Amino acid sequence: MNQLIQAATHGDILKLTAPECILVVTALVALAVSFAFNGRMEALRLSRTLSWLSILGLGLASGVLLFNQPAGDVLGGLFYTNDACRMVKLGIAALGAASIWLHMGNQRPFPHQGEFHALLLLAMVGMFLLVGADHLLMIFVALELTALSLYILTGFEKSKPVATQTALKYFLIGGVSAAFVLYGFSLIYGMTGYLSLSDIQVALTGKPTDPLLAMGLVMSLIGFGFKIAAAPFHMWAPDVYQVAPTPVASLIASASKVAGFFVLGRFLWGGFGGFEGSIHGWHWSAGWMVVLGLLACLSMIIGNLAALKQSNIRRLLAYSAVAHSGYALLGILSPSSSGPASAAFYMITYGVSIIGVFGLLHVLSQNGQASDWRALEGLRHRSPWLAACFMLLVLSMAGIPPLIGFLGKFNLFISALKTSGNPLGLILLVALALGASAVSLYYYLGMLKAAFCKDATQTGTIEANGYQISLIITTALITILLGVFPGTLLARFMEAFAS
Repeated sequence: MNQLIQAATHGDILKLTAPECILVVTALVALAVSFAFNGRMEALRLSRTLSWLSILGLGLASGVLLFNQPAGDVLGGLFYTNDACRMVKLGIAALGAASIWLHMGNQRPFPHQGEFHALLLLAMVGMFLLVGADHLLMIFVALELTALSLYILTGFEKSKPVATQTALKYFLIGGVSAAFVLYGFSLIYGMTGYLSLSDIQVALTGKPTDPLLAMGLVMSLIGFGFKIAAAPFHMWAPDVYQVAPTPVASLIASASKVAGFFVLGRFLWGGFGGFEGSIHGWHWSAGWMVVLGLLACLSMIIGNLAALKQSNIRRLLAYSAVAHSGYALLGILSPSSSGPASAAFYMITYGVSIIGVFGLLHVLSQNGQASDWRALEGLRHRSPWLAACFMLLVLSMAGIPPLIGFLGKFNLFISALKTSGNPLGLILLVALALGASAVSLYYYLGMLKAAFCKDATQTGTIEANGYQISLIITTALITILLGVFPGTLLARFMEAFAS
Protein backbone atom coordinates (compact mmCIF):
# COMPACT_ATOMS: atom_id res chain seq x y z
CA MET A 1 0.00 0.00 0.00
CA ASN A 2 2.72 2.45 0.98
CA GLN A 3 5.29 1.36 -1.57
CA LEU A 4 6.25 4.15 -3.92
CA ILE A 5 5.18 3.72 -7.53
CA GLN A 6 8.11 4.31 -9.81
CA ALA A 7 7.04 3.22 -13.32
CA ALA A 8 4.56 5.49 -15.05
CA THR A 9 2.25 2.80 -16.41
CA HIS A 10 -1.38 3.46 -17.23
CA GLY A 11 -2.40 1.27 -14.32
CA ASP A 12 -0.26 3.27 -11.88
CA ILE A 13 -1.64 6.57 -13.11
CA LEU A 14 -5.18 5.23 -12.78
CA LYS A 15 -4.52 4.09 -9.21
CA LEU A 16 -3.21 7.47 -8.14
CA THR A 17 -5.94 9.44 -9.92
CA ALA A 18 -8.88 7.08 -9.26
CA PRO A 19 -10.81 9.60 -7.09
CA GLU A 20 -10.43 12.31 -9.73
CA CYS A 21 -11.49 9.89 -12.48
CA ILE A 22 -14.60 8.93 -10.50
CA LEU A 23 -15.59 12.59 -10.16
CA VAL A 24 -15.03 13.25 -13.88
CA VAL A 25 -17.20 10.25 -14.78
CA THR A 26 -19.86 11.43 -12.32
CA ALA A 27 -19.86 14.87 -13.95
CA LEU A 28 -20.35 13.32 -17.39
CA VAL A 29 -23.13 11.06 -16.09
CA ALA A 30 -24.84 14.11 -14.54
CA LEU A 31 -24.77 15.83 -17.93
CA ALA A 32 -26.17 12.72 -19.62
CA VAL A 33 -28.97 12.32 -17.07
CA SER A 34 -29.87 15.99 -17.40
CA PHE A 35 -29.96 15.70 -21.20
CA ALA A 36 -32.07 12.52 -21.08
CA PHE A 37 -34.65 13.68 -18.53
CA ASN A 38 -34.82 17.44 -19.11
CA GLY A 39 -38.46 18.23 -19.83
CA ARG A 40 -39.56 14.72 -18.86
CA MET A 41 -38.97 15.12 -15.13
CA GLU A 42 -40.13 17.91 -12.85
CA ALA A 43 -37.33 20.47 -12.37
CA LEU A 44 -37.02 20.13 -8.59
CA ARG A 45 -36.96 16.34 -8.77
CA LEU A 46 -34.31 16.38 -11.51
CA SER A 47 -32.18 18.81 -9.52
CA ARG A 48 -32.27 16.62 -6.42
CA THR A 49 -31.59 13.48 -8.47
CA LEU A 50 -28.45 15.10 -9.86
CA SER A 51 -27.44 16.20 -6.36
CA TRP A 52 -27.81 12.67 -5.04
CA LEU A 53 -25.77 11.41 -7.99
CA SER A 54 -23.03 13.95 -7.26
CA ILE A 55 -22.94 13.02 -3.57
CA LEU A 56 -22.74 9.34 -4.56
CA GLY A 57 -19.73 10.11 -6.77
CA LEU A 58 -18.05 11.97 -3.91
CA GLY A 59 -18.79 9.03 -1.63
CA LEU A 60 -17.19 6.56 -4.06
CA ALA A 61 -14.14 8.81 -4.42
CA SER A 62 -13.88 9.01 -0.63
CA GLY A 63 -14.10 5.22 -0.38
CA VAL A 64 -11.17 4.87 -2.78
CA LEU A 65 -9.19 7.41 -0.77
CA LEU A 66 -9.84 5.51 2.43
CA PHE A 67 -9.37 1.92 1.33
CA ASN A 68 -7.79 1.51 -2.09
CA GLN A 69 -5.27 4.21 -3.01
CA PRO A 70 -1.51 3.64 -2.86
CA ALA A 71 1.01 6.23 -1.77
CA GLY A 72 3.53 7.39 -4.34
CA ASP A 73 4.08 9.53 -7.40
CA VAL A 74 4.34 9.12 -11.16
CA LEU A 75 5.68 11.22 -14.03
CA GLY A 76 8.07 13.25 -11.89
CA GLY A 77 5.51 14.29 -9.29
CA LEU A 78 2.79 15.14 -11.80
CA PHE A 79 0.46 12.96 -9.72
CA TYR A 80 1.35 12.45 -6.09
CA THR A 81 -0.35 11.13 -2.98
CA ASN A 82 0.45 10.34 0.64
CA ASP A 83 -1.47 10.22 3.93
CA ALA A 84 -1.65 14.02 4.17
CA CYS A 85 -3.06 14.28 0.64
CA ARG A 86 -5.70 11.69 1.42
CA MET A 87 -6.80 13.44 4.62
CA VAL A 88 -7.12 16.81 2.88
CA LYS A 89 -8.97 15.29 -0.10
CA LEU A 90 -11.42 13.62 2.29
CA GLY A 91 -12.00 17.00 3.92
CA ILE A 92 -12.59 18.63 0.53
CA ALA A 93 -15.00 15.84 -0.45
CA ALA A 94 -16.95 16.29 2.79
CA LEU A 95 -17.19 20.06 2.33
CA GLY A 96 -18.18 19.62 -1.33
CA ALA A 97 -20.91 17.13 -0.38
CA ALA A 98 -22.20 19.59 2.23
CA SER A 99 -22.35 22.37 -0.39
CA ILE A 100 -24.32 20.09 -2.73
CA TRP A 101 -26.61 19.14 0.16
CA LEU A 102 -27.18 22.85 0.70
CA HIS A 103 -28.22 23.13 -2.94
CA MET A 104 -30.73 20.31 -2.48
CA GLY A 105 -32.68 22.51 -0.09
CA ASN A 106 -33.35 25.04 -2.85
CA GLN A 107 -37.07 24.95 -3.62
CA ARG A 108 -36.73 26.89 -6.88
CA PRO A 109 -33.79 25.43 -8.84
CA PHE A 110 -32.48 27.58 -11.67
CA PRO A 111 -32.18 26.20 -15.23
CA HIS A 112 -29.36 23.97 -16.56
CA GLN A 113 -28.97 21.84 -13.45
CA GLY A 114 -26.89 19.26 -15.30
CA GLU A 115 -24.26 21.82 -16.22
CA PHE A 116 -24.39 23.27 -12.69
CA HIS A 117 -23.64 19.93 -11.01
CA ALA A 118 -21.01 19.02 -13.61
CA LEU A 119 -19.16 22.29 -12.98
CA LEU A 120 -19.33 21.77 -9.21
CA LEU A 121 -17.77 18.33 -9.63
CA LEU A 122 -15.13 19.60 -12.05
CA ALA A 123 -14.20 22.33 -9.58
CA MET A 124 -13.63 19.62 -6.98
CA VAL A 125 -11.60 17.60 -9.50
CA GLY A 126 -9.35 20.65 -9.80
CA MET A 127 -9.06 20.85 -6.01
CA PHE A 128 -8.18 17.15 -5.79
CA LEU A 129 -5.51 17.55 -8.47
CA LEU A 130 -4.20 20.63 -6.69
CA VAL A 131 -3.75 18.67 -3.47
CA GLY A 132 -2.04 15.82 -5.32
CA ALA A 133 0.34 17.92 -7.43
CA ASP A 134 4.09 18.12 -6.84
CA HIS A 135 4.76 19.68 -10.23
CA LEU A 136 4.48 23.31 -11.33
CA LEU A 137 2.64 22.47 -14.54
CA MET A 138 0.03 20.36 -12.74
CA ILE A 139 -0.39 23.00 -10.04
CA PHE A 140 -1.18 25.62 -12.67
CA VAL A 141 -3.57 23.36 -14.61
CA ALA A 142 -5.38 22.37 -11.42
CA LEU A 143 -5.61 25.99 -10.27
CA GLU A 144 -7.17 27.04 -13.55
CA LEU A 145 -9.56 24.07 -13.73
CA THR A 146 -10.88 25.02 -10.31
CA ALA A 147 -10.95 28.73 -11.06
CA LEU A 148 -12.65 28.50 -14.47
CA SER A 149 -15.39 26.30 -13.03
CA LEU A 150 -15.97 28.72 -10.17
CA TYR A 151 -16.03 31.76 -12.50
CA ILE A 152 -18.90 30.21 -14.48
CA LEU A 153 -20.74 29.04 -11.35
CA THR A 154 -20.57 32.52 -9.82
CA GLY A 155 -22.61 33.98 -12.69
CA PHE A 156 -24.82 30.93 -13.18
CA GLU A 157 -28.03 32.68 -12.14
CA LYS A 158 -28.40 34.74 -15.32
CA SER A 159 -31.69 36.23 -14.08
CA LYS A 160 -29.56 38.45 -11.81
CA PRO A 161 -27.71 41.05 -13.91
CA VAL A 162 -25.33 41.75 -11.04
CA ALA A 163 -24.30 38.07 -11.06
CA THR A 164 -22.89 38.35 -14.59
CA GLN A 165 -21.07 41.56 -13.67
CA THR A 166 -19.56 39.94 -10.55
CA ALA A 167 -18.55 36.81 -12.47
CA LEU A 168 -16.78 38.97 -15.07
CA LYS A 169 -14.95 40.88 -12.34
CA TYR A 170 -13.98 37.59 -10.70
CA PHE A 171 -12.75 36.26 -14.05
CA LEU A 172 -10.66 39.34 -14.84
CA ILE A 173 -9.03 39.44 -11.41
CA GLY A 174 -8.49 35.69 -11.55
CA GLY A 175 -6.90 36.05 -14.97
CA VAL A 176 -4.44 38.59 -13.60
CA SER A 177 -3.59 36.26 -10.71
CA ALA A 178 -3.10 33.37 -13.16
CA ALA A 179 -0.69 35.54 -15.16
CA PHE A 180 1.34 36.24 -12.00
CA VAL A 181 1.47 32.52 -11.17
CA LEU A 182 2.41 31.49 -14.70
CA TYR A 183 5.10 34.13 -15.10
CA GLY A 184 6.49 33.31 -11.66
CA PHE A 185 6.59 29.61 -12.53
CA SER A 186 8.35 30.36 -15.82
CA LEU A 187 11.06 32.33 -14.00
CA ILE A 188 11.49 29.48 -11.51
CA TYR A 189 11.78 26.97 -14.33
CA GLY A 190 14.19 29.18 -16.20
CA MET A 191 16.50 29.51 -13.19
CA THR A 192 16.38 25.87 -12.07
CA GLY A 193 15.61 23.85 -15.20
CA TYR A 194 13.05 21.75 -13.29
CA LEU A 195 9.27 21.71 -12.86
CA SER A 196 9.03 19.13 -10.07
CA LEU A 197 9.09 20.74 -6.62
CA SER A 198 11.30 18.01 -5.17
CA ASP A 199 13.78 18.46 -8.05
CA ILE A 200 13.73 22.23 -7.58
CA GLN A 201 14.50 21.74 -3.89
CA VAL A 202 17.52 19.56 -4.72
CA ALA A 203 18.75 21.91 -7.46
CA LEU A 204 18.67 24.94 -5.18
CA THR A 205 20.28 23.31 -2.14
CA GLY A 206 23.37 25.25 -1.10
CA LYS A 207 23.01 27.89 -3.81
CA PRO A 208 22.59 31.65 -3.20
CA THR A 209 19.33 33.36 -4.03
CA ASP A 210 19.23 34.68 -7.58
CA PRO A 211 17.27 37.95 -8.11
CA LEU A 212 15.24 36.42 -10.96
CA LEU A 213 14.42 33.39 -8.82
CA ALA A 214 13.34 35.68 -5.98
CA MET A 215 11.16 37.63 -8.42
CA GLY A 216 9.56 34.40 -9.65
CA LEU A 217 8.87 33.30 -6.10
CA VAL A 218 7.30 36.64 -5.14
CA MET A 219 5.13 36.71 -8.27
CA SER A 220 3.95 33.18 -7.51
CA LEU A 221 3.08 34.23 -3.96
CA ILE A 222 1.08 37.17 -5.29
CA GLY A 223 -0.90 34.79 -7.51
CA PHE A 224 -1.52 32.41 -4.62
CA GLY A 225 -2.58 35.38 -2.50
CA PHE A 226 -5.41 36.03 -4.97
CA LYS A 227 -6.47 32.38 -4.82
CA ILE A 228 -6.73 32.24 -1.02
CA ALA A 229 -8.18 35.77 -0.74
CA ALA A 230 -5.35 37.11 1.43
CA ALA A 231 -5.15 40.89 1.77
CA PRO A 232 -4.41 43.00 -0.21
CA PHE A 233 -5.43 40.57 -2.98
CA HIS A 234 -8.94 39.96 -1.63
CA MET A 235 -10.93 42.51 -3.61
CA TRP A 236 -12.95 39.85 -5.47
CA ALA A 237 -14.18 38.05 -2.33
CA PRO A 238 -16.92 40.39 -0.97
CA ASP A 239 -18.76 40.65 -4.30
CA VAL A 240 -18.49 36.91 -4.99
CA TYR A 241 -19.69 35.94 -1.51
CA GLN A 242 -22.63 38.32 -1.84
CA VAL A 243 -23.81 37.44 -5.36
CA ALA A 244 -22.81 33.83 -6.10
CA PRO A 245 -25.44 31.09 -5.61
CA THR A 246 -25.31 29.93 -2.00
CA PRO A 247 -23.76 26.48 -2.65
CA VAL A 248 -21.11 28.08 -4.86
CA ALA A 249 -20.26 30.71 -2.26
CA SER A 250 -20.02 28.01 0.41
CA LEU A 251 -17.72 25.91 -1.82
CA ILE A 252 -15.45 28.91 -2.48
CA ALA A 253 -15.37 29.77 1.22
CA SER A 254 -14.58 26.23 2.36
CA ALA A 255 -13.19 23.55 0.02
CA SER A 256 -11.31 25.80 -2.40
CA LYS A 257 -9.50 27.51 0.48
CA VAL A 258 -8.48 24.17 1.97
CA ALA A 259 -6.90 23.15 -1.35
CA GLY A 260 -5.28 26.56 -1.80
CA PHE A 261 -3.57 26.56 1.59
CA PHE A 262 -2.39 22.96 1.21
CA VAL A 263 -0.73 23.55 -2.15
CA LEU A 264 0.76 26.83 -0.90
CA GLY A 265 2.44 25.00 1.99
CA ARG A 266 3.75 22.27 -0.31
CA PHE A 267 4.98 24.81 -2.87
CA LEU A 268 6.96 26.77 -0.28
CA TRP A 269 8.34 24.04 1.95
CA GLY A 270 8.57 21.35 -0.73
CA GLY A 271 10.33 23.47 -3.33
CA PHE A 272 11.91 26.42 -1.52
CA GLY A 273 12.61 25.13 1.97
CA GLY A 274 16.07 26.66 1.95
CA PHE A 275 14.91 30.13 0.94
CA GLU A 276 12.44 30.91 3.72
CA GLY A 277 14.65 33.58 5.24
CA SER A 278 14.09 34.61 8.84
CA ILE A 279 11.66 36.73 10.82
CA HIS A 280 13.64 36.52 14.04
CA GLY A 281 13.80 39.74 16.01
CA TRP A 282 14.74 42.87 14.14
CA HIS A 283 17.34 41.02 12.07
CA TRP A 284 15.04 39.73 9.38
CA SER A 285 16.69 38.10 6.40
CA ALA A 286 15.21 38.09 2.93
CA GLY A 287 13.01 35.14 2.08
CA TRP A 288 9.42 34.13 1.46
CA MET A 289 8.66 34.10 5.20
CA VAL A 290 8.84 37.89 5.21
CA VAL A 291 6.33 38.13 2.33
CA LEU A 292 4.01 35.55 3.90
CA GLY A 293 4.22 37.26 7.30
CA LEU A 294 3.26 40.57 5.67
CA LEU A 295 0.27 38.92 3.95
CA ALA A 296 -0.82 37.38 7.26
CA CYS A 297 -0.53 40.72 9.06
CA LEU A 298 -2.48 42.64 6.40
CA SER A 299 -5.16 39.94 6.16
CA MET A 300 -5.86 39.94 9.89
CA ILE A 301 -5.98 43.72 10.14
CA ILE A 302 -7.83 44.59 6.91
CA GLY A 303 -10.23 41.64 7.12
CA ASN A 304 -11.41 42.37 10.65
CA LEU A 305 -11.53 46.16 10.35
CA ALA A 306 -13.45 46.01 7.05
CA ALA A 307 -15.91 43.50 8.52
CA LEU A 308 -16.79 45.94 11.31
CA LYS A 309 -18.59 48.33 8.97
CA GLN A 310 -20.48 45.82 6.80
CA SER A 311 -24.27 45.84 6.78
CA ASN A 312 -24.64 42.93 4.36
CA ILE A 313 -24.05 39.65 6.19
CA ARG A 314 -22.47 37.86 3.24
CA ARG A 315 -19.98 40.67 2.71
CA LEU A 316 -19.21 40.55 6.43
CA LEU A 317 -18.49 36.83 6.10
CA ALA A 318 -16.20 37.55 3.13
CA TYR A 319 -14.06 40.00 5.08
CA SER A 320 -14.12 37.63 8.03
CA ALA A 321 -12.79 34.92 5.68
CA VAL A 322 -9.91 37.25 4.75
CA ALA A 323 -9.02 37.46 8.43
CA HIS A 324 -9.23 33.68 8.79
CA SER A 325 -6.82 33.38 5.86
CA GLY A 326 -4.38 35.48 7.88
CA TYR A 327 -4.70 33.13 10.85
CA ALA A 328 -4.15 30.06 8.64
CA LEU A 329 -0.98 31.58 7.16
CA LEU A 330 0.59 31.28 10.62
CA GLY A 331 0.51 27.52 10.16
CA ILE A 332 2.27 27.78 6.80
CA LEU A 333 4.96 29.93 8.43
CA SER A 334 5.76 27.21 10.96
CA PRO A 335 8.56 24.94 9.64
CA SER A 336 7.45 21.93 11.70
CA SER A 337 4.99 19.41 10.25
CA SER A 338 2.43 20.40 12.89
CA GLY A 339 2.12 23.86 11.30
CA PRO A 340 0.67 22.85 7.89
CA ALA A 341 -1.36 20.12 9.62
CA SER A 342 -2.87 22.71 11.96
CA ALA A 343 -3.61 25.05 9.04
CA ALA A 344 -5.37 22.27 7.09
CA PHE A 345 -7.35 21.16 10.15
CA TYR A 346 -8.30 24.76 10.92
CA MET A 347 -9.55 25.53 7.40
CA ILE A 348 -11.58 22.30 7.20
CA THR A 349 -13.29 22.94 10.53
CA TYR A 350 -13.85 26.58 9.59
CA GLY A 351 -15.40 25.34 6.36
CA VAL A 352 -17.95 23.29 8.32
CA SER A 353 -19.05 26.37 10.26
CA ILE A 354 -19.24 28.69 7.25
CA ILE A 355 -21.34 26.19 5.26
CA GLY A 356 -23.79 25.99 8.17
CA VAL A 357 -24.06 29.79 8.33
CA PHE A 358 -24.60 29.99 4.56
CA GLY A 359 -27.31 27.35 4.92
CA LEU A 360 -29.11 29.47 7.51
CA LEU A 361 -28.81 32.61 5.39
CA HIS A 362 -30.26 30.66 2.47
CA VAL A 363 -33.26 29.67 4.59
CA LEU A 364 -33.81 33.30 5.57
CA SER A 365 -33.58 34.49 1.96
CA GLN A 366 -36.13 31.87 0.85
CA ASN A 367 -38.46 33.21 3.53
CA GLY A 368 -38.26 36.71 2.05
CA GLN A 369 -35.75 38.12 4.54
CA ALA A 370 -33.35 40.91 3.62
CA SER A 371 -29.64 40.20 3.31
CA ASP A 372 -28.63 42.74 5.97
CA TRP A 373 -28.76 42.66 9.76
CA ARG A 374 -32.56 42.93 9.77
CA ALA A 375 -32.76 39.31 8.58
CA LEU A 376 -31.36 38.16 11.94
CA GLU A 377 -33.47 40.36 14.21
CA GLY A 378 -35.75 38.38 16.47
CA LEU A 379 -34.53 35.03 15.14
CA ARG A 380 -34.92 33.36 18.53
CA HIS A 381 -38.65 34.20 18.56
CA ARG A 382 -39.31 33.17 14.97
CA SER A 383 -37.27 29.94 15.01
CA PRO A 384 -35.58 28.97 18.30
CA TRP A 385 -33.79 25.92 16.82
CA LEU A 386 -32.33 28.01 13.98
CA ALA A 387 -31.17 30.60 16.51
CA ALA A 388 -29.50 27.93 18.67
CA CYS A 389 -27.65 26.43 15.69
CA PHE A 390 -26.66 29.89 14.48
CA MET A 391 -25.20 30.67 17.90
CA LEU A 392 -23.05 27.52 17.90
CA LEU A 393 -21.78 28.15 14.36
CA VAL A 394 -20.95 31.82 14.93
CA LEU A 395 -19.25 31.19 18.28
CA SER A 396 -17.17 28.45 16.62
CA MET A 397 -16.04 30.91 13.94
CA ALA A 398 -15.22 33.40 16.70
CA GLY A 399 -13.05 30.78 18.44
CA ILE A 400 -15.05 30.37 21.66
CA PRO A 401 -14.49 27.14 23.68
CA PRO A 402 -15.50 24.34 23.76
CA LEU A 403 -16.36 24.52 20.05
CA ILE A 404 -14.14 23.20 17.26
CA GLY A 405 -13.25 26.70 16.07
CA PHE A 406 -11.50 27.36 19.37
CA LEU A 407 -9.54 24.12 19.21
CA GLY A 408 -8.50 24.73 15.59
CA LYS A 409 -7.32 28.25 16.32
CA PHE A 410 -5.62 27.27 19.59
CA ASN A 411 -3.76 24.41 17.90
CA LEU A 412 -2.74 26.75 15.06
CA PHE A 413 -1.29 29.35 17.42
CA ILE A 414 0.50 26.73 19.54
CA SER A 415 2.09 25.22 16.43
CA ALA A 416 3.44 28.64 15.48
CA LEU A 417 4.76 29.32 18.99
CA LYS A 418 6.46 25.91 19.26
CA THR A 419 8.75 26.70 16.32
CA SER A 420 12.37 26.02 17.23
CA GLY A 421 14.19 29.17 18.30
CA ASN A 422 10.92 30.99 19.01
CA PRO A 423 11.37 33.63 16.29
CA LEU A 424 10.12 36.98 17.52
CA GLY A 425 8.31 37.65 14.25
CA LEU A 426 6.05 34.61 14.71
CA ILE A 427 5.42 35.51 18.35
CA LEU A 428 4.36 39.02 17.30
CA LEU A 429 2.11 37.61 14.56
CA VAL A 430 0.42 35.30 17.09
CA ALA A 431 -0.07 38.26 19.42
CA LEU A 432 -1.59 40.21 16.53
CA ALA A 433 -3.84 37.23 15.74
CA LEU A 434 -5.07 37.17 19.34
CA GLY A 435 -5.85 40.88 19.17
CA ALA A 436 -7.56 40.49 15.79
CA SER A 437 -9.65 37.63 17.19
CA ALA A 438 -10.77 39.93 19.98
CA VAL A 439 -11.81 42.53 17.40
CA SER A 440 -13.76 39.91 15.48
CA LEU A 441 -15.85 39.24 18.58
CA TYR A 442 -17.47 42.64 18.06
CA TYR A 443 -19.16 41.74 14.79
CA TYR A 444 -19.70 38.06 15.63
CA LEU A 445 -21.44 38.95 18.89
CA GLY A 446 -23.26 41.72 17.03
CA MET A 447 -24.84 39.06 14.83
CA LEU A 448 -25.93 37.13 17.92
CA LYS A 449 -27.22 40.33 19.52
CA ALA A 450 -29.47 40.89 16.50
CA ALA A 451 -30.70 37.29 16.67
CA PHE A 452 -31.33 37.08 20.42
CA CYS A 453 -31.75 40.59 21.82
CA LYS A 454 -33.65 42.55 19.16
CA ASP A 455 -37.31 42.35 18.31
CA ALA A 456 -38.30 40.90 14.96
CA THR A 457 -39.10 43.39 12.21
CA GLN A 458 -41.24 40.74 10.47
CA THR A 459 -43.84 38.38 11.88
CA GLY A 460 -44.49 34.70 11.26
CA THR A 461 -42.41 31.57 11.60
CA ILE A 462 -39.51 30.63 9.35
CA GLU A 463 -40.11 27.62 7.13
CA ALA A 464 -37.35 25.20 6.16
CA ASN A 465 -37.40 21.83 4.46
CA GLY A 466 -35.73 18.62 5.64
CA TYR A 467 -32.56 19.12 3.62
CA GLN A 468 -31.99 22.56 5.09
CA ILE A 469 -32.81 21.48 8.64
CA SER A 470 -30.51 18.45 8.48
CA LEU A 471 -27.60 20.47 7.07
CA ILE A 472 -27.79 23.25 9.65
CA ILE A 473 -28.24 20.89 12.60
CA THR A 474 -25.46 18.56 11.41
CA THR A 475 -22.92 21.37 11.00
CA ALA A 476 -23.86 22.77 14.42
CA LEU A 477 -23.50 19.35 16.06
CA ILE A 478 -20.12 18.79 14.39
CA THR A 479 -18.80 22.07 15.78
CA ILE A 480 -19.62 21.06 19.35
CA LEU A 481 -18.89 17.31 19.16
CA LEU A 482 -15.47 17.76 17.53
CA GLY A 483 -14.76 20.57 19.97
CA VAL A 484 -15.42 18.30 22.95
CA PHE A 485 -13.97 15.09 21.44
CA PRO A 486 -11.29 16.19 18.94
CA GLY A 487 -8.61 13.65 19.80
CA THR A 488 -8.93 11.02 17.09
CA LEU A 489 -9.37 13.39 14.14
CA LEU A 490 -6.72 15.88 15.23
CA ALA A 491 -4.23 13.11 16.01
CA ARG A 492 -4.87 11.56 12.59
CA PHE A 493 -4.10 14.89 10.91
CA MET A 494 -0.86 15.28 12.85
CA GLU A 495 0.25 11.73 12.05
CA ALA A 496 -0.58 12.11 8.36
CA PHE A 497 1.46 15.28 7.97
CA ALA A 498 4.35 13.93 10.03
CA SER A 499 4.72 10.79 7.90
